[in-house]
Amino acid sequence: MIVYSKNKHIDFDKWDDCINRAVNSMPYAYSWYLNLVCPNWDALILNDYEAVMPLPWKKKCGLKYIVQPYYCQQLGVFHTMQTVQVDDFIKAIPKHFIYVSQNLNVSNGKSRFAIKKNTNYELLLKDINVVRQNYAKNHHKNIKKANSRGVVISEKPDTPSQFSEKKSVAGRNFMNETLISTEHLVIKTLTHQSKGQIYTASCQGQNCTSVFLLSDNNRLILLTSYSDELGKKSRAYFFLLDYIFSLSQYKHFIFDFEGSNIQTIAKINAWFGASPKNYYSIRRFFWQSFF
Repeated sequence: MIVYSKNKHIDFDKWDDCINRAVNSMPYAYSWYLNLVCPNWDALILNDYEAVMPLPWKKKCGLKYIVQPYYCQQLGVFHTMQTVQVDDFIKAIPKHFIYVSQNLNVSNGKSRFAIKKNTNYELLLKDINVVRQNYAKNHHKNIKKANSRGVVISEKPDTPSQFSEKKSVAGRNFMNETLISTEHLVIKTLTHQSKGQIYTASCQGQNCTSVFLLSDNNRLILLTSYSDELGKKSRAYFFLLDYIFSLSQYKHFIFDFEGSNIQTIAKINAWFGASPKNYYSIRRFFWQSFF
């Protein structure tokens, strides 16, 4: 039986154990991560935490609605069984949530409420020489250019504050204050908890490109990154990812590029030898018939 539970009634130990054992486990769904990226979230729970669905919500004019939080690419249903009926969960969302707009995860398949197919890219990290064989020619050229410009791995990686400050400058055309503050909170907290790490490349003695990676269950998620003008000109981003792919501690990890639906970015990810993985966005209005 699928039951709606308010946040204060959730058994978080059972919740996180379900996510950890789920056949489609992703770090976005752990209670500690949800607490970081959304102030309010409730849940749907099947039986004794055999499957769960987070319901992150906001309120406007006294009305509650469900939306996808920042820095949380995929949610949907997470389950310890081999399969679940995802639409049964969607239909069980209480109607006091007047509007639902959420991303499912790659294992949930297509829902009858799906309105959009999204594309993510993943790369299985193997021996670096094998990985490099699948790079496109353009990426080999980019890495060669980075080497010729003197790009190196920084001896002093960005701190969370430095990362966020530089990212806010690089992303000034698309980042609002909420996005900036949420990103900084995520990076600062996960770095402190050793659940995430900043890798930085430098050129001409200054840090010019950084990525922040979230690590969980042999999965590395490229949660956010920036390149300043020097980093872009020197192709430092390509050099930095190639370095990360070469690290022995990440061998057999899945590197999750976390996107993209944007064709130019998708092409960059694919040219590293990454494979596309699709997941769906759903939408539901409280007056929508389920039957």
